[in-house]
Amino acid sequence: MGKMDLISYIQSANAALTAWTVITNMFVTLIVGIFIYWVYKKTYTGVMYSRSFNVTILLTTMVTAMVMMVIGTNLALSLGMVGALSVIRFRSAIKDPKDIGFIFWGISAGLSAGTGAYVIAVIGSIIIAMILFMVQRGTLENYPYLLVVKGGVVDEEKLRSIVASRVEKYSLRMKNHTRDGIEIIYEIRFVDGMEDLLIKEIKEMENISVINVVSYKGEIAG
Repeated sequence: MGKMDLISYIQSANAALTAWTVITNMFVTLIVGIFIYWVYKKTYTGVMYSRSFNVTILLTTMVTAMVMMVIGTNLALSLGMVGALSVIRFRSAIKDPKDIGFIFWGISAGLSAGTGAYVIAVIGSIIIAMILFMVQRGTLENYPYLLVVKGGVVDEEKLRSIVASRVEKYSLRMKNHTRDGIEIIYEIRFVDGMEDLLIKEIKEMENISVINVVSYKGEIAG
């Protein structure tokens, strides 16, 4: 198939797409893309927020909608597009696994809006945003903490008894004996209002030198 034949084929395959349809699709895609941009910024929990990556998500949403309008329902053309896009390589590493989810969200929104499925793009995005905000505020997850206690000769059974009486759940994560003393780490889930009381009771024990409470989300840097 020559160049002119391909252009003619694309034009005939997309004859049903009027200028108004293209404008409507792109406008809805833009609104949804800006919404995804805003949600990513509000729910970002990392140290270094990347505005350029967020803009990339918005552009990915828009470009996906354009590609879908070009492809339409033609299988041969879609396979050709996949082959052409396979030459693209991402040079920046994605550090947060959640960022991958936002990329797929942007692509899915572009696919929906580009094919005229506005209801799926809008309602689906709203539902995803609601879930993200619920998780962000801790509604669906109660993150554990690491309780780190250091000291000399520590009454381990008394420490365990205090921890057990003041937290919802606990689990011994590490016990490290040295010449200077001992280091004990518990994974705990606090009962509301018991954090200060727990720390106070541990401080009153003999030979306790350091008490640390560390936010823990399932990852320990090694």
